[in-house]
Amino acid sequence: MAKRLQSFALKKCQKRVCIAKDRISQLPDEVLVHILSFLTVEEAADTSVLSRRWLSLWRYIDRLDFDATKPLDKVALLPKLRKRQMKKYLRWVSCTLQMCKGQRLDQFRVCFDLNKFARHEIDKWIEFAFSRNVQRLELDLLKGGEHIRNFGYCYTFPAWLLGLGDSADSSSYIPHSNDLQILSPVKQNFKSLKVLLFKSVNVTGKVLEFFLHNCPFLETMAVHGSGTLFKLSQEKLEHYNFPQLTKLKKFVLTICGQKDRSLLGCTSIIRAAPQLKEFELQLISGCSVQTVRECRKAAIKCRLHHLKVVKLWGFYSGAAHVELVRYFLENAIALEKIIFDPRTPMPTRFPLDPLFVKKAQTARNLAKLHLEGEVPPDIELVIL
Repeated sequence: MAKRLQSFALKKCQKRVCIAKDRISQLPDEVLVHILSFLTVEEAADTSVLSRRWLSLWRYIDRLDFDATKPLDKVALLPKLRKRQMKKYLRWVSCTLQMCKGQRLDQFRVCFDLNKFARHEIDKWIEFAFSRNVQRLELDLLKGGEHIRNFGYCYTFPAWLLGLGDSADSSSYIPHSNDLQILSPVKQNFKSLKVLLFKSVNVTGKVLEFFLHNCPFLETMAVHGSGTLFKLSQEKLEHYNFPQLTKLKKFVLTICGQKDRSLLGCTSIIRAAPQLKEFELQLISGCSVQTVRECRKAAIKCRLHHLKVVKLWGFYSGAAHVELVRYFLENAIALEKIIFDPRTPMPTRFPLDPLFVKKAQTARNLAKLHLEGEVPPDIELVIL
């Protein structure tokens, strides 16, 4: 028996050392750069410590997303610390762009609490992006990362960069940079633009008109909290002839609502976008304004063959909302859903004011009362 057990005794195996092959580093540089482009700028830069070969790969990524809103949570209520964070952010972006060597950009995104006092740096960044045929340009400069700032303190998009003359607040400003190469307006390439997003950026109608006329591949354009566009009257928009925006599929419009002001003016640009699938209107106001005037009808009818979703954010204005909904019901033959949400479209870092919560509920009740009788059963009405 003992001999039989001995024959089945476990033998001690020799130790084997498994050395994993670094297959990632065997990939071509182009593939590695493409992979790094899906990381944040900070994460991509961290890979430079892996080896000598990885030292400069991140500098060629074509997606530059400078989102640094997380630190704002800690300094939201501390102005001095916010200012310190802003200076740190400006240095970080400027230094990073000096190291970037890519010739084309798929995305350039600035997302931080920046105002007009950062004008010189932001102007240089935009020049850098356009000189590399950027396809997606985003300037998200909301106060605290979530609020529309006072228009007088908003950064103003540099009209001179487009060859349109000086910006609204920089008539004496001559562009100059010691760090980044300056290109004259005629050498800038804007035709690659597909997405253009501005938040808390003062941009004039002349600037937007330039992009609409000169960017044939433009699909999405959003302007959120612009003080200079607020001066345009709805009547002018109704009679403005927009170029045919054949590639535009989603349009987001953010405006400040006023009592008794019709919203039908925004239909002008909708008529110029035959492929539009989604329209989003964000109304900004301190309180809910219900108008008591009678509803108007849009002067021009136009069939919208592809529009499927209409979303209305912000306060409820009674007649203005009803007449806009009626316009879509009459013209959007493929319409599937209408969404109304009285809340702010941006997440907040602060607790909601009880008064705001009460007003939002009042807006829901009014929207339900007025819109349910207008929307037919085959179209989904969602009141959030």
